[in-house]
Amino acid sequence: MGTVKGAASKVSGPAIAIGATAVGVAGGLVLKGSRRQKTILGVPVPRKVPSVDVKKVAKSVGKASKQLGETSRSVSKDIERVGDQAERIGKILG
Repeated sequence: MGTVKGAASKVSGPAIAIGATAVGVAGGLVLKGSRRQKTILGVPVPRKVPSVDVKKVAKSVGKASKQLGETSRSVSKDIERVGDQAERIGKILG
């Protein structure tokens, strides 16, 4: 301990600041490397979020909404046909 104290007394202010910064950076790197991977409900979650192509996502959502619209229109027509047939059958039986 005496050696460190003696060396520190001979070093000027800026050199101490640079040395302290280097020790802080090295400590931060050691801590960063020793962290465990974060988990949510037991599922590992990556630290970095992958980049998302917003244009590509918007295009996919657009295609999906178009397909949903077409499907709902088709289902609506099928329900109308079933209703018409049920009315005809009701008139025949009633």
